[in-house]
Amino acid sequence: MPIERKLAAIMFTDIAGYTASMSKSESKSLDLLEKKRSILKPLIKEYKGTFVKEIGDGTLSYFESAVNAATCAVKLQEQTYDDDDMNIRAGIHIGDIVFKDGDVFGDGVNVASRLENIAPQGGVCVSKNVYDELLNQDGFDGVELGLQSLKGVGRLVEVFGLKGSKLKEPNPQEYKETEVQVHSDDEVPSIAIIPFVNKGADEDVFYAYGISSDLISDIASAGVIRVSSLTEVEELGDLSFKEKAKKLNTRYVSNGSLWRMGEQFQLSIELYDINKSKVVWSDRWQEKWENLVSIKQKLSESLLKTLNTHTPALQPNINNNVEAYELYLKGKFKIDKPENPDDFNIGVELIDRAISLDKNLIDARLLKMKSCGMTGDFDKFVDICKDTIQITEESNQTKYLPLIYRLKGIQIFMQHTALAAKGGSKVKETLTDDILDEILDCFSKSSDIAKKANDIKGYATSKFMNAIVYRFQDNFLKEIEVMQEAVGIFKEIDDQEGLSHVYFEIGNTYKDLGDYVKSLHYNQKGLDIVEKKHLIREVLLFSNIIEIKLIANNNLEDADLEDLSEQCDKLLSSYGHELVVANSIYVYKALTKFRQKKYSSVVDILEESKAKIADSLDGNIFEQAQILLMLARKYQEQDLNQELIDLEKEIQLEGYKYPYWMGYYVYKLFGKEKGNKYLSDAVDDIKSKQGQLEEKAVKEFSESFYVRLVLKEWEKVSKSQP
Repeated sequence: MPIERKLAAIMFTDIAGYTASMSKSESKSLDLLEKKRSILKPLIKEYKGTFVKEIGDGTLSYFESAVNAATCAVKLQEQTYDDDDMNIRAGIHIGDIVFKDGDVFGDGVNVASRLENIAPQGGVCVSKNVYDELLNQDGFDGVELGLQSLKGVGRLVEVFGLKGSKLKEPNPQEYKETEVQVHSDDEVPSIAIIPFVNKGADEDVFYAYGISSDLISDIASAGVIRVSSLTEVEELGDLSFKEKAKKLNTRYVSNGSLWRMGEQFQLSIELYDINKSKVVWSDRWQEKWENLVSIKQKLSESLLKTLNTHTPALQPNINNNVEAYELYLKGKFKIDKPENPDDFNIGVELIDRAISLDKNLIDARLLKMKSCGMTGDFDKFVDICKDTIQITEESNQTKYLPLIYRLKGIQIFMQHTALAAKGGSKVKETLTDDILDEILDCFSKSSDIAKKANDIKGYATSKFMNAIVYRFQDNFLKEIEVMQEAVGIFKEIDDQEGLSHVYFEIGNTYKDLGDYVKSLHYNQKGLDIVEKKHLIREVLLFSNIIEIKLIANNNLEDADLEDLSEQCDKLLSSYGHELVVANSIYVYKALTKFRQKKYSSVVDILEESKAKIADSLDGNIFEQAQILLMLARKYQEQDLNQELIDLEKEIQLEGYKYPYWMGYYVYKLFGKEKGNKYLSDAVDDIKSKQGQLEEKAVKEFSESFYVRLVLKEWEKVSKSQP
C-alpha cells in the first residue's frame, strides 16, 4: 500500500510544568487537561484543522494553511490568558506529514514539536515558512529569534515568536545562546565537507561516503558559494580537518559520523568556523532507517542557512523508496571506489536495481549515465539521458536539469570523437556543424536553467563547455571571449579550482594558436592558484609550461634542460598513476634529452614509459612516445625495418595528425620518401597559426625553436626537389 503524504501546517501544543503538577495533584492536573481539551478542539474545528492525537498533556493537529493554524494558536492563548494554571505553549511549522494507521509522522511533525518546546509559556513560536505566510495577513506580527538549532531533528530553522496583546512575547536575548551565527562577512562563503566517518560495520561505509558525496554536489550548486570537491578533500589524506581547511583555503569545515544500528541510524554533524576558531553548529540525532532518504536534504538546507546562501526553495524529496536509495549508495561506492576489477560491474548492477525500484531516483540515473560514459556505451547513454530529462521534468526535480544537459553535450562530443578514432578520420571531420550545434544547444539549455535556479557554478561550467565547442569550430576569439566570461563568474564565487581550469583551457587555446607568451601567462596564473594543493590540475598546468618552454625557447642551455627533466621527475613521482598525464610527461622528459642529443637517455626514459603505461593505454595515445623511442633507436643505428613498417600501418590506420613539432620527428623517423607528408603537414600547421596571430605574436612564434627547425628542414627539402 503506497504511503500517503501531504504538505500541511502542523501545530503542537502542551502545558508547561504539567508533569510537576501531576506529582502534586493528579486530579487537578487531569481537570486542567480536560479544560484545555474543551477549548482547543472546537477551535481546531472552527479553523478547519484536524485533531490527530494527545501525547500526555501535548496535542498534535494539522491545518490546510499557516494562517488557520496560527489563528487557532492565538485564539487558544487568548482564551486561556487569565488562567494562571493554563501555561500553554504552541509551535507551528509547514512541512511534510506521512499518514499511517490513523496517525501522522514526518520531519514536519518533529520540527513543530521542537518549536513548541522552545516557545515561552503563553506564547507561540513559528518557523520562517509559517511567518512568511502570515506577513501578508492583517493582525499578525512577530519578533525574530534567529537561526535556531532544533536539537534532535538534524536541521536549523529560522524561528519567530508571535506578538499579541494576550500573547507572551519571547525575549530574543534568551535565545542568543542557542542561536546559530550565520555567515555575515563580505567574503564569499567557502566550505570543505569532510566525508562522514562510518561508525557502523565495515560493510556500511558506503552510506557515509555516498551521502557526503551527494551533499557536496547539492551545496556546490546552490548559489554564490565555494565548495571544495570530494577529490580535493580526499587527496589530502589523513590531515586534521583544520589542516585540510588551510590547504583548501576554506573558512568552514563540516564533519561528522554516521552509524547504522539495525532499523535505526545515528548521525552527528559539526560545522566549524576556522576564522573564529569555534563550532558554529553541532547536532546529533537518531531516526528510523526508513527516514534515510531525507538525511541529505536536511543537511543541505541547514548548511546553506548557516552560510547565508539564498537559493530557491529546495524541492521536496519525492524518492520514498529506502531500498532503492540504499542500492544507489552501494552502487555509487562500488563505482567510485573500486577495490577489485569486478566492483565496477557490481556497482552498475546495483544502480540498475535501484532505478527499477524507483524510476524517480535521478541520482541513480545520473550515475548510470556516468557508467555508460566510462565504458563508451554511448547509445545506452543517449537512451537513459532522454528518459531522465523527461522524468526530471515530470517529477519537477528541475535542479538536476543543468547537469543532465551538460552531460548530454559532453557525451555527444565523446561519442563522435570515438567514431572518428574508429573510422580513421579526423575529429573535426566527424564533428560536423550540425553536431556541434546540437552540443551547443545542450550547453545553452544547461546554462539557462542553471542561471534561473541560481546554480552559479553550474552556469559558469556550462558557459565554459560552450567555449570549448567554439574551439572545434575554429572560432578562437569567441572561445576566449566566453572563457573570460566564465573567469568573471568563477571569481565572483571565489571558485579557485574552476578558475584554474578555465586558465588552463585558455592557455591551451593560446598554445594551439601559437601565442606562447599568452599561453605561458595563463598557465602560470592557473598554476599560481593550485600550486602545492596536490591537485591534478597542477600537473596539467605545469606540464603545459614545460612543453611550451621546450618547443618555443631557443636559449635553453644544458642546465635549463636538466632542470626541466628534474621537474618532469617530480611530476611523475606525484602523479605517475594518472596514465594519460604520465605519458605526456614522459614525452616532455624525452624531449629534454633530444635537445641535448642524448639518445641513449631518450631510450631509457621511453622504455620505462612503455613498461609502466603503454599496455594500459590506447595505441594512438602512446604513439608520440613510440615515435620518439624508435627515432632515438634509429639514431643509435639499431635495425628497425619491421617495426617501422608496423608503425607506419598503425599511423595510417589511426589517421592521427600531429602538432608541427612532432611532425618534424615523424619525418625524421621515416625519412624523406615516406615522411615528407608529415613535414608538409607541419609546415601547413605553422602557416595556419601565423595567419591567425597578431603581428607581434607572429614574430615571436616564427622565432620559436621548433618552428625554425621545421621551416629550415622544409627549405632544404624544397631545394632538393626538382
